[in-house]
Amino acid sequence: MPLLVFATIIARPGAEAALKDGLHELVTQVRTEAACQLYELYESAEHPGQFIMHEIWEDEAGLLAHSQMPHMKDFGKKASEWLASPPALTKVNL
Repeated sequence: MPLLVFATIIARPGAEAALKDGLHELVTQVRTEAACQLYELYESAEHPGQFIMHEIWEDEAGLLAHSQMPHMKDFGKKASEWLASPPALTKVNL
C-alpha cells in the first residue's frame, strides 16, 4: 500500500541557505530510489527556513530502505549542523 509522507524541516537560524542547498541536492538523489514515487521540496512562504518535503513511497518498507541509503546517512551528518530540530514526519496510508 502506498505511503504518503510530509516531513517538516526547520533550519537553525543562520543555516537556512545551507539547508536549502543540501535539501535540493538530496532531492535529486532520492528520486533515483526504486521505492520513491514522489519526492518534492517546498519552502514555506510564511516561515522562511521552514521546508516541507512531500513524499510518496511504494510502502513502509520502501520508506525504511530510504532511511538507510548512503545519501540519507551523509545528509544526516551534514544536516545536524543546519537543523533547529529533528524533522517531524506525518505518514498517511493511501
